[in-house]
Amino acid sequence: MRFLIQKIDHRVKHDFSFTLLESIEFQKWFQNDKNVIASKYIDYYDYKNWCFKPFHQHYVPVGSVEFVTTWFERFCDHTPKPINVPEELFKYCNRIIWNGNENGYIGYEELFVKSNDNIKGFKEFINSSKPLPKGNYQFSEVTDIESEWRAFVYQGKLVGLQNYSGEFTMFPDVEQIEHIIKAYKSAPIAYTLDVGVFDEKTFVVEIHDFFSCGLYGFSDHKILPYMLYRWHHEYMGKHKLYGNKL
Repeated sequence: MRFLIQKIDHRVKHDFSFTLLESIEFQKWFQNDKNVIASKYIDYYDYKNWCFKPFHQHYVPVGSVEFVTTWFERFCDHTPKPINVPEELFKYCNRIIWNGNENGYIGYEELFVKSNDNIKGFKEFINSSKPLPKGNYQFSEVTDIESEWRAFVYQGKLVGLQNYSGEFTMFPDVEQIEHIIKAYKSAPIAYTLDVGVFDEKTFVVEIHDFFSCGLYGFSDHKILPYMLYRWHHEYMGKHKLYGNKL
């Protein structure tokens, strides 16, 4: 496994990058092999001017969304789109949610809207008086959330659960989370499942492919490098982005 880890101002700054570096050291000790994982660094200046070298295609990029998507643009002419909430999990959202274009929200007083086209794209609370730019969106009724948790899923199994917002003593229903995981038939090999808790109910907030995801303390050194590596190569394979196998 080879990872291309982003630096910002000559420093590693993302929590997932720090934890990956710790995991690499753990793997070297655990497997008693200093060559088990190689890591390469690239400095950050302005993402529009990153100069990835041809050999960087053999590495898994680890960094901000902009860093990783620029890698995909450089080597694949293709970038991942947001998952948001897949339709097969709409019934686990504790709110009405649907996909549509810029005209798909007329008549609602307030909605939460996220782009279905771009990660870190349009994301706002809107009402019917605010026009949307042309594009594809996911619309959601506004709902109260008392506590938010990030579940980490690998190979169809819950492997971690971290609080990232709200009341940390209000624990989610783990059995419900596992039920949601089982229902997500089209899931990638590694992903994060954000859930909310309100009025003792646990429900889906959104899902992210396993790159550029805040860990909020998740640090399973035995599997973290594999989650990053295998998500990347599964995605590349699914979208037929390899010329020759790297």
